[in-house]
Amino acid sequence: MLLDLSRLYQVDDAGRLFISPVITDWRIVSSYGVDTIIDLEGGLDQCIPTVPNECLYIYFPIDDEELPDLAKLDAVARLGADLVGAGHRVLSHCGMGFNRSALVAGRILHRLGMPGEAVVERLRERRPGALFNEAFAKHLRQLT
Repeated sequence: MLLDLSRLYQVDDAGRLFISPVITDWRIVSSYGVDTIIDLEGGLDQCIPTVPNECLYIYFPIDDEELPDLAKLDAVARLGADLVGAGHRVLSHCGMGFNRSALVAGRILHRLGMPGEAVVERLRERRPGALFNEAFAKHLRQLT
């Protein structure tokens, strides 16, 4: 499967929430106006800027198998939703940009008011191939 590392996938209507595969070039992320990264893969992104107050970087590595600790997942989603609501642009990313990033973005969308079934449909529409991890998709669908 070829990964397109040259773009982010917008998953909300306001243009403030994105998912993507691994980040290798900050200029691509910056071109979307993203100022918050939720990194879900193992290994820190080397291209993230270190200028004070330029970027909020949240490192929450999870496996693409079972659901992570739900209290932590909810806390990250709450923070992401609060930032999106305040006008920040948030990127949830993992290795391929299909499951872990979609799980967190889905929880953020839910916190922003979207019901679970609509979250799954939206993510699969905006990022073809997203949520092939059925445990993640089932979890999101069950959110009311």
